[in-house]
Amino acid sequence: MRKFLYIVVALALFVSCEKSLEFRLEEKGGNLVMFSFLTPDSSFNVHLSKSVSHMSVDDFERIYDGNITVYRNGKIIDDFIFPFDKTWACRDDVVISEGDTFRIEAYDSGGQNISAETLVPYAVPVSISDTATIEREQNGNGKTQMLQCKLKIPDREGVSDYYQLLAFEEICAVTTGDSVCQRTEIDYSKTDPVFYVRDQEGSLIGGLDFGGCFSDHLFDGENYELTVYLPVQYANAPESSGIYRKILFLLLSHTREYYDYYRSRTVAEYGYELPLLDPIRIYNNVEGGLGVVSAYSISADSLVFN
Repeated sequence: MRKFLYIVVALALFVSCEKSLEFRLEEKGGNLVMFSFLTPDSSFNVHLSKSVSHMSVDDFERIYDGNITVYRNGKIIDDFIFPFDKTWACRDDVVISEGDTFRIEAYDSGGQNISAETLVPYAVPVSISDTATIEREQNGNGKTQMLQCKLKIPDREGVSDYYQLLAFEEICAVTTGDSVCQRTEIDYSKTDPVFYVRDQEGSLIGGLDFGGCFSDHLFDGENYELTVYLPVQYANAPESSGIYRKILFLLLSHTREYYDYYRSRTVAEYGYELPLLDPIRIYNNVEGGLGVVSAYSISADSLVFN
């Protein structure tokens, strides 16, 4: 009898524990989502959709009755119905220049209204100040030859600047006076102090790669010489005649909105596969909805190996 009572008590505890672990994931979706990344001398592009619940197999819900209004420096310059059969709407007549302030408003027939505003930043010129082939310790595996490139960035005084440095290899073939190039992005070594993780990202992600994004926190208003390292094979001239290799450095001048969005999104994606990590809220600057409206300008310099 006592044994039977033990079994009954154990079953009761099991059932009560099972009930205490029950939870429901609240279904959410249907919010307007807008993205736009503006670049001077490029076409105006904007994305409009609706968010879906976490249980959905779709990435987003299409908008069949959406409208976009574009303001530049306080004046309406475009107003159009968003094309339901496209992911992005392209408007070639919208001119984008450095220093412009853009505001984008969107609404649908359901009464949802969203808006966002951004300032197109001025490009900060980048120039290659020095290059050298050196031997360098690489991830504790002994010394290896690397191409060291020093880039000069004349940061603006009194302005908080946000950058992203990208590197590309271009292999170009010259035929009948024209060049046909194939471009590949280079994953360069980001050991310069400007790339170090700080502020809200925390100590658990010290090795996280933010795609070359950094701020002028360490050199505000100064001429900074940023050092990057590339595999030495990028410094070799192509073996075939009529072909040359170009190493292209692009310095993107971002808004604070894009900087926060990109870094928070990177942290969130990093945390998807971790069992325990505080929730990360991806940055959003769209009022009344979700998404990011931002802008960036580009400067460039290159090395050519014939």
